[in-house]
This record gives sequence, C-alpha cells and structure tokens, in this order.
Amino acid sequence: DIMTVASNALASGPVITGTIQPERRADLRAEVSGIVMQVLKDNGEAVNRGDVLVRLDDTSYRDQLASAEQASRAAQQSLDQSERQLDRLKTLRASGMTSMQALEDSEIRRNNAQSELVAAKARLVAANLQMQRTSVRAPFAGIVSERKVSAGDTAQIGKELVKVIDPSSLRF
Repeated sequence: DIMTVASNALASGPVITGTIQPERRADLRAEVSGIVMQVLKDNGEAVNRGDVLVRLDDTSYRDQLASAEQASRAAQQSLDQSERQLDRLKTLRASGMTSMQALEDSEIRRNNAQSELVAAKARLVAANLQMQRTSVRAPFAGIVSERKVSAGDTAQIGKELVKVIDPSSLRF
C-alpha cells in the first residue's frame, strides 16, 4: 500500500486562540521562615489532600514548643499551690487565726497565677501552630505544577514554595 502525504492547510472553522488555565490552583507559600530541609514532590507528581510537600527546619520552633510546654506546666503548678494556700487561709480565717489582709493577698496571688496559666496556654497554642507550619501540605488532590525551591534554600515568610493545580479543573 502506498499513500501520498501532502502538506495542506486546514481551513475549516474559525481560528481560536487562548490558553488553558486551571480554575483550582494553590500557590503555597512559607508561613514561617526557615531553611528548606526537604522537597518531597517534584514537578508533575500527583499529590493527595494533606500530603507533605515541603519540610522546613523546625529546630527553633521545636525548642519554642518545649519551652512553652514547660512554662504551661509551671504555671499550672503555681496555680494549684496558690489555690491550696487560699483554701488553708480561708479555713484559718473562719476560725479567726489569720487576718483578712492575708486572705486577700492570697486571693490576689491565686488570680495572678490564673492569669499566668492562661497566658502560658496561649503561648503553647502559638508555638504548636508555628511548629505545624514548618510542614507545607497540599490543600487538595492535584499535581505539582511548579516547584520553586530546593533543599538548602532559605524560605522567608510569604516566599512561594510550590504550585499545585487540579487538572480536572482546566479551562480554555
């Protein structure tokens, strides 16, 4: 069988130009600063929702978290001790063996210890959040369309790390 191939211009229908863009895409940026330790996915690789794409150095954030945990424990112990002291002074006051001033001072110390505990717990929550932000995760299932960093790069807050697109949402 022989077939002759010729170059011809296709002239049916209108000429359409445009680009294909995904409707769903995410430009994942660093929420904390640090050194990029690992980039786990490369361009074109499929990702599932929640997959870790980039890991940042978490050493200082881990130390902050440990410090916040210890401060929270110490604040809880201080509150417990001040509450026991207040209870003792209330018992002594009922029998007339201590002054009203000592009882009020103990209440003030207990209130201060409660405030310290609330502040320590808030610092613990903030430190835990910072620690979680050292792992950059995929927000939805898709494909890594562009990797902007490599291991060893320094990531500042707001620096773009990777782009993830949903290929099922491509539009002309």
